[in-house]
Amino acid sequence: MIAAALGGLASFAASSIALAEENPDKTTSKLFLFRYDTEGASPDKMKGFLKKAVEVHRRNEIPATFFCKGATLELMKNEFGDFYKQVKGDRLFDIQNHSYSHIGLGYERGKPVEVLKADYERSFAVHERLFGVRPVGISICGTSGADGPHLSGFDATEKSRAELDMVASLGVRMIDSFLTGIDGSRRFVNYGSLGHADIMGFPSGYSDTAWMWQHQFGDPVEYVLGELRKRAEKNEHMPLMMHDWVAWMHAPDQELTHVSKFADAARKLGYKLVTHIDCLRDKQLWA
Repeated sequence: MIAAALGGLASFAASSIALAEENPDKTTSKLFLFRYDTEGASPDKMKGFLKKAVEVHRRNEIPATFFCKGATLELMKNEFGDFYKQVKGDRLFDIQNHSYSHIGLGYERGKPVEVLKADYERSFAVHERLFGVRPVGISICGTSGADGPHLSGFDATEKSRAELDMVASLGVRMIDSFLTGIDGSRRFVNYGSLGHADIMGFPSGYSDTAWMWQHQFGDPVEYVLGELRKRAEKNEHMPLMMHDWVAWMHAPDQELTHVSKFADAARKLGYKLVTHIDCLRDKQLWA
């Protein structure tokens, strides 16, 4: 099933991209990694989002990865079933996983490893029933409260190492870059130092819960465009973490206009737009 998930999508990148380990921020091609963590808990409020996303991303040829929460897939199984029928085999759309209940990995306390595993197993089972393949990628969920502070990386504690071992045992091949001393918003990594050289860590950052929902940085669109320009000047990768419910219920409109603006700006700045599965296939980028 893992091979099917990796092979079911056509290759997006025709040329390889080198990432020099000794100078990780200087790359031959800077990448724009656009993603949605799909967590919408209300089918009524989220009605129309997936259809609009397909329309906008296809019209503007914007690759995107959808990291889907298992509980959301069950709640909106008809909507996501229709979505999959539309995008199956389309190189622009990569569908991965976001746990079942938005459970946290890499926290100082966090849930026991066996609880985490059961949550991911449940989510992967829903994913496979709906889409016919198991996911090979997950995005780490942000939590608070009883889980305690987020650690510096999977290498920080014995428990966090066990958490990485656990997701590896489920067939995960890509997850956020999360190692001590590594800027996870800039670096691709592999987890060979923890015994998992076949797992890619991908850059993650710039969550729209901060700039679009909470308006922490003034005008949200101008903030992201400014960050794009800053990163382009340094030839750095640009991850953009969006959420379905923020993009649909808290954006200026329901045409996903801001999504098109970001993609247009990224192209003009010389970014290559890719999905996460594209990056996993390009081993020169991370292995």
